[in-house]
Amino acid sequence: MSMVTIFDQDHGSHPPPTNEAPAGFDASGNNSPQGDGEYVKIRPAWYRIGRSLILVVIFVWFGLFVVDVMRTWFNHQLDPAGEPLEPVAVVIPSGATTANIGRLLQQEDVVPNSTFFRYYAEWNDEGNFQAGEYTFYTNSSAQEAIDILNEGPKPQIFQRFTVREGLWVSEILPEIARQLDGVTESQLRTVLNTGQILPRYRPNEETSWEGLLFPDTYEISEDADALEVLLKMSDEFAKVSGSLGYGNAHTPQDLTAYEVLIVASLIEAETRADEERALVASVIYNRLREQEPLGIDATCIYAAGDRQVELVGDALFFDGPYGCRGVVGLPPTPINAPGEASMEAAIRPAETKFMFYVLTDADGTHSFSETIEEFNADRAICQEKGLC
Repeated sequence: MSMVTIFDQDHGSHPPPTNEAPAGFDASGNNSPQGDGEYVKIRPAWYRIGRSLILVVIFVWFGLFVVDVMRTWFNHQLDPAGEPLEPVAVVIPSGATTANIGRLLQQEDVVPNSTFFRYYAEWNDEGNFQAGEYTFYTNSSAQEAIDILNEGPKPQIFQRFTVREGLWVSEILPEIARQLDGVTESQLRTVLNTGQILPRYRPNEETSWEGLLFPDTYEISEDADALEVLLKMSDEFAKVSGSLGYGNAHTPQDLTAYEVLIVASLIEAETRADEERALVASVIYNRLREQEPLGIDATCIYAAGDRQVELVGDALFFDGPYGCRGVVGLPPTPINAPGEASMEAAIRPAETKFMFYVLTDADGTHSFSETIEEFNADRAICQEKGLC
């Protein structure tokens, strides 16, 4: 058989038929990314622009949503939803900073956030708030709390009471109860007997509170209780005695601070003239040094527990620790509440050789002497004037 070649009209030749699809199409004639001549579907320009705009709108909306949430939360830290609610008493201590106040207000649910309160106050140049008691309201805004602080604390109502120098504890307690509403002698005594206050200088084995409650005029809050009253007196004693040097190592004749306090109580009992206190102190220390009985009648009066006792017989001559004639040395405790002047004289006595003193003037002043002969002469003057 002979081969015949067929030409088409344009004289072009066609390659022999194959099973291969044209480039860019698969065998079924569909688009296919095969080969170097792939076809790309190009979307219209409006589609790309629209999609970008949608993304921008989504991002802007989300950003606005976040900003709104943050602004709402921020505003809530300064001004919570709703009106102020329950009243609450808050005491602002002396020296409290704005940060301290903010924490107190947050603890009491007055403001929701102490940090935001502080920043808000500082931003608005608020501060230097007064110490004292305030009435705030829970669920308040920072500005509402600041307005209350700027009005100042509630005026505090005080009570006053006075304890005179030279009184015994058995006299001090009923005197306080007489002057203060809501405080009884029984309550005061319970505080002292139950160890609620730690006394300064008193030996561990001693239980007496004589001399350890400082005599003065005090101002306390209207609702102060027995503990607050006695704590204030004890603290004042610690303050005064500390300032006078009772805690120092060097004291007259190396006595303990408590023993010096005993001397102060003897001085308080013996004279009311300030110029005599250091002289009386010198006599006491001189007699202690010479191992002579002090001869101070006030110790016998204290032992009797009766200021009107007649110092004769057994009331004057007895061997107890508070004896005033034959006992050598100091009594075991103070015999009253000495004031600051007597406490100072006890720790800073005059330097003298005096061994005696006796009342020689109706104004309460004494004559001091070194010898028994001088003392007897002064005593005669005392008797002539009817002073002893």
